[in-house]
Amino acid sequence: MNSKEVISSGLLESYVLGISTKEETALINTLCKENSELLKEIESIEETLIDFSSKLSPPINTDLKEKISTQLNFIAEDSPIAKVISIKNETEGRLSIYKLGIAASLLLFLTSLMYNVQLNHKLSKVNLELAQLNETKSYLADELKIQQASLKSMDTELEILSNPKVKTIALNGMNSLDKKTAMIHMNMETHDVYFNASSLPNSPTDKQYQLWAIVDGKPIDAGMIDMHSTASVFQKMKSVSGAQAFAVTIENMGGSPVPTMKTMCLLGNV
Repeated sequence: MNSKEVISSGLLESYVLGISTKEETALINTLCKENSELLKEIESIEETLIDFSSKLSPPINTDLKEKISTQLNFIAEDSPIAKVISIKNETEGRLSIYKLGIAASLLLFLTSLMYNVQLNHKLSKVNLELAQLNETKSYLADELKIQQASLKSMDTELEILSNPKVKTIALNGMNSLDKKTAMIHMNMETHDVYFNASSLPNSPTDKQYQLWAIVDGKPIDAGMIDMHSTASVFQKMKSVSGAQAFAVTIENMGGSPVPTMKTMCLLGNV
């Protein structure tokens, strides 16, 4: 399409009025770069349209213009002043809320921390009291066992002493124990022998008391005496049949197969 065809087609009028298609506008722009005649024609069309438009426009109504101006002024004067919202203030408000949230969280954390500390303190106190109670319970249990053992020992001793078949034999002190005495309880039927060493002093270091039964004039080992025994006051010794007398010597720890006569410290006839 040449310039004349374009001018005669009416595309330039559509172009000036802004109703041409995208393709038509692109075509006219391209042709205008190549043909200055088209630019002049476009300018001519624009002037014609402006002139035509100005001739068709009605004259300005002066009264209406004043009323509009008055109304615009009135609206301007009576219009409420728009409230200006400060971005800074809003931001500060949000920051305050944010800080308040942090403070609340911190307060909650501190409250929880204090609660946990108090709870741990109470738990520690309860655990300490429980440990003390357990210690007391253990002590009382041990004491109960001791008392039960003591009671059992007393029952045994009472049973021995109350048995009519049991004979009590007194041993008199001599030599190093000349002022001491000891007691032997012997069941004449079962030949069980019990020695009561409660009145004797501790034996010398590395030494031990040993009981002898005299049977047919000969000493027979009747057992070692334990001065540290807590089981019973009455220590059960070896059973002896036909004992005519009892003697105690001080021997080396563990005893001797034959008595040491010079260390004899107790003697008593049946």
